[in-house]
Amino acid sequence: MSERNVELVRSFFDAYNARDAEAVDRLLDPDAELTTLTAKAGLARQWTAGRTSQYFKQLDETMADVRAEIEDYRELGEHVVALGALRAAGRASHIEVDNPFATVFVVRNSRFVLVETYDNWNEALEAAGMRE
Repeated sequence: MSERNVELVRSFFDAYNARDAEAVDRLLDPDAELTTLTAKAGLARQWTAGRTSQYFKQLDETMADVRAEIEDYRELGEHVVALGALRAAGRASHIEVDNPFATVFVVRNSRFVLVETYDNWNEALEAAGMRE
């Protein structure tokens, strides 16, 4: 396993959970695309490098205490898959969310060129060319 790529993914989630938009943007290739699950909550389905602070602002206006908790990392070539759970509560509804998710990262030159999130671990692993 490329420990360097896994460490980059860990850094991404540390910055995500801290809402450190600058740290997230430093990890992204300028042409990177990020696909999220938060479209279900009325947020943009995608965001690009340089738009992270706007994404975090919208996320925190919609949901409270959003936290990605990663249980496992899988790596194959330039792909790293983070498997975990997204925990939060709706700002208006106060309904708690605890949903499994997986994010596929494509790493090139120590930056993410693609970040795609799935609500199904197996789909994410298959998208990265891995099997459970």
